[in-house]
Amino acid sequence: MPIYLDNAATTRLDDEVIEAIQEQAVFSTSYGAPTELEIKMAELIKSMVPNVDLIRMVSSGTEACMSAIRVARGYTGKNKIIKFEGCYHGHADSFLVKAGSGMATLNIQTVPGVTGGVANDTLTCAYNDLEALTQLVHLYKGEIAAIIIEPVVGNMGCIIPQQGFLEGIRKLCDEQEIIFIFDEVMTGFRLSQGGAQETLKIDADLVTYGKVIGGGMPVGAFGGKKHIMECVSPLGNVYQAGTLSGNPLAMIAGYTTLSILKNNPGIYKELSDKTTYLKEGLNRVLTAANTPFVINQFGSMISVHFSNHPVNDFESAASANNELFKKYFHAMLNRGIYLPPSAFESWFLNNALTYEDLDKTILATEQALKEIL
Repeated sequence: MPIYLDNAATTRLDDEVIEAIQEQAVFSTSYGAPTELEIKMAELIKSMVPNVDLIRMVSSGTEACMSAIRVARGYTGKNKIIKFEGCYHGHADSFLVKAGSGMATLNIQTVPGVTGGVANDTLTCAYNDLEALTQLVHLYKGEIAAIIIEPVVGNMGCIIPQQGFLEGIRKLCDEQEIIFIFDEVMTGFRLSQGGAQETLKIDADLVTYGKVIGGGMPVGAFGGKKHIMECVSPLGNVYQAGTLSGNPLAMIAGYTTLSILKNNPGIYKELSDKTTYLKEGLNRVLTAANTPFVINQFGSMISVHFSNHPVNDFESAASANNELFKKYFHAMLNRGIYLPPSAFESWFLNNALTYEDLDKTILATEQALKEIL
């Protein structure tokens, strides 16, 4: 059986989650209307995550981020947003400007179908460059509705926020009346029960979720501070709707998954310990191979870059030896190890992985390096 280290694409469902889906499917796969399960799910999320007063279910992470931007614009009455180069927030028009991951892998510089007006309202800045961000905010003073960010990036490898970076953004948003949005599609319920907000001790105004909250089913959500979320219809005039939003299969899968995480907080330490073990093993064999490399790790997120300089933004990730990573990926795949198929994607460990699996991964890396170098 292959060993999967790409949980963005592959999810091992717990038996309890599978049983819950099977039981729910007997009743219906969709109602097109709110259900009690949605309410239970919202209450569970609120009990686990700081700073979420109201939350709305949708069907994907893309839809969650798109909706959060609309809410920010509706609340502030401003049009422009700032995103960071290499951060990916889904394929909505507003986000396909200097996006990472898939676009970076395919070297897509501009996307046909995205209008000039939309592109002009999306400003970009280098991740971890607070000085440049401050200058950008002051250049467009009074025009910026929101700053959206992956608090720990997973779409240019695992990129960790430098000390003071997120704190500086929070201060800047408070001063300029800008909505600070955490895209936690990857970090939500992975870094800790409360996600990046809890782990990094930074309060966001709005937060978006996907993947994890549905136990692998198609699902997303956006939520945050009450006075902002009250702009959403029917309490306010910012409209959002979706027939499949909050469908019972996604809700029961998500509710069961999050309940398991809430009742077993030790999972997070187990995952982090396993990831550290993998990092130490990879560090050992990469050092012995005498090739430049950087390993970034945060909790159960980790990435390997064939680089002789630190990787802390998109430019440094893009300037690594990514052709060598392609060879590494295929050499590992031939040995039964499925890594994310791009140097621009973080690896996400699943707690189903055993230390034996990790030892096999480290050994396979040693063998792969001998083959490709």
